[in-house]
Amino acid sequence: MTEDSRFESIDGQGISRRKFLMLGAVGAGTVAALGAFGCSSGGSGGSSASASASASASASAAAKQEISFKDQNDYDVTVTVPCERMVVLQHHSLDMLCQLGAQDLIVGVVDSWKKNLGDYMNDVFPGIADLPMPGGLQEWNVEQIAALNPDVVIAASQAPEDAMQQVRDLGIPVVVVSLRGEGKQAEAQNPRLADADAAYTEGCEWAIKTLGQLAGKDDTAEEIWNFCLDSRDIVDKAVGDIKVDERVKVAVLANGIAYGNDKYVGCQLLRSGAVNAAALAGVQGNTDYNAELVATWNPDAIITQDRYPDDYKTITTDPQYAELKAVKDGKVIEAPYWTKPWGNPDTDSIALGELWLAHTFYPDKVTAKQVEEKAQNFYDWFYGIKFTGKVE
Repeated sequence: MTEDSRFESIDGQGISRRKFLMLGAVGAGTVAALGAFGCSSGGSGGSSASASASASASASAAAKQEISFKDQNDYDVTVTVPCERMVVLQHHSLDMLCQLGAQDLIVGVVDSWKKNLGDYMNDVFPGIADLPMPGGLQEWNVEQIAALNPDVVIAASQAPEDAMQQVRDLGIPVVVVSLRGEGKQAEAQNPRLADADAAYTEGCEWAIKTLGQLAGKDDTAEEIWNFCLDSRDIVDKAVGDIKVDERVKVAVLANGIAYGNDKYVGCQLLRSGAVNAAALAGVQGNTDYNAELVATWNPDAIITQDRYPDDYKTITTDPQYAELKAVKDGKVIEAPYWTKPWGNPDTDSIALGELWLAHTFYPDKVTAKQVEEKAQNFYDWFYGIKFTGKVE
């Protein structure tokens, strides 16, 4: 299989996935007028196309089924799948649905998508900037959500309980996606987990496969998860046997906070041959950080995120941080958007981020070429665009 072949054609007539999405952004009517779906106008051809469309609609209706399950906050959910209209008020899920190729099903998006994901979303989801934004991670406009007539609403674990219930009372299913197992937590952003690595692995797998089922993209969801597991196998074979006292001690700082115990990024560090400096110091969940606090952890390296550039700028230029070992050694590293060392995982956190971190800490064990090839494949196969990042 070539890098482009998986998304080379949507309808058998050579329309690329990206072109298809761009045409979709200006409306199906425009696409049809351009003949993109092979429809002819007028005469018997028009009647044939109409009959074919009717038959297709009937087949689609027959293929629908009602499913019931518990979401990741332990709510009982019943929804008819595949869904045709989705309001997505959680950025990880929005990103995963784009990997699944379900952009055309999304009719409303979380208001913080650009801040929390990045400009690359304009490339993988042409037209996203024009979609309604009826809520955020913690605040919803129920009227605006209802006006979009969704088949399902995807919510974050910290979504407002009263608003979610109002939406359910309107007969609209709500699915909470937290990206972790072990059920609802007392504090959504500061979970306490019996086995964090297992919880996030199970949680991410559940999320991608459930979103795949909701979108009618079960096979693609399975392919994405298998890609994640394949990357993990590479990392485990390369750095999995490094002894604890030989591992790099790393602090992950983003948007003014440090990630401690029971956040996914700590699992990401462990899998890539490092240890979490904040977790070793007993930080539970998130905590605000400053130079004095980070100095007590004495990390060998500091990871920041390019979606929050102020952290990197402050740590590398503010004299208060100048005496930190990581700063002196030039080990302050701004993680690129496609690696996602976040509090909760995305599929590319596992598929690409763990691999990138292993390369960053142990370039002799995981090569830049290995990381770049994986990233190119992930972007070509699932996002449907070329990977333009750099692996150094």
